[in-house]
Amino acid sequence: MQENIYPDWMQPGLSVTGPPRISGSAMPGGVFMSTGNVRSPEGITGELWLVGTGTTIALMGACGMVLTYIVSWVLQQVYGIPFVQVLLMVQTTIEPAAGPWVDVGLNLLILLSFLTLMRITPLSGYHAAEHKVIGAIEHFGEPTRERARMMPRAHRRCGTNLLAGLLPLLVLSEPLYRISPVLAVVAVVLGWQFRFVVGYFIQAIFATKEPTDRQLDAALRSGRSVLERWREKVGERVPPLISFWRRGMLQMFGGMLTGLWFAHQIYAHLHLWLDF
Repeated sequence: MQENIYPDWMQPGLSVTGPPRISGSAMPGGVFMSTGNVRSPEGITGELWLVGTGTTIALMGACGMVLTYIVSWVLQQVYGIPFVQVLLMVQTTIEPAAGPWVDVGLNLLILLSFLTLMRITPLSGYHAAEHKVIGAIEHFGEPTRERARMMPRAHRRCGTNLLAGLLPLLVLSEPLYRISPVLAVVAVVLGWQFRFVVGYFIQAIFATKEPTDRQLDAALRSGRSVLERWREKVGERVPPLISFWRRGMLQMFGGMLTGLWFAHQIYAHLHLWLDF
């Protein structure tokens, strides 16, 4: 039912014949798009951009943790609750009954910090450009600047919707389970049920912003390139594993692992560099 929040005109036009499904990803300096058998950008350049995108997202997460630490420290000075110690998972004197609720609040603060950083970086503009161009292709068959500008920034096939459905499981389920198993289950079920509503909200408020002309042009170049290559190989089928690789998710995941490792090394050696 929640899918109805995306207007009918956002859906592909029935008369349009084109790639059955274009996936994409915003990159720090451009837009990646793929139909599974072709993609743009191609070659080693595309691979490096995808890995770099994953690394950037991981480092943004690390910066989000730093922002969370700063906000937690300020709140600790105001309310006297050891938020920083809980965040750093060191021993605290916090009341056992209040512990799960503090964890819930800190987990939400971490998420909000990451989304805020996403909103203020160029990545959110490229993300919106990706959605707009893919929407123009799906609805009109050919992307132009005018048609892309007409499209909404949120897209119903964005991975944000899936993430929104999993957020209660990833962020809330463990502390809520300590309060009440029933409460944890209800949160997870409702989170999945309303994933499109929450995903739309996250896209509209945090994950996208109106793209600049430069960002939209980058998405248009990628979209037109994918369409041109797809038409040259129309009907060509590739093995599922190759198609999955060409979608770019594995490369981005590898980049995220690299970024997380790098952030962990900084955290592990921070006390040496700061001499304490």
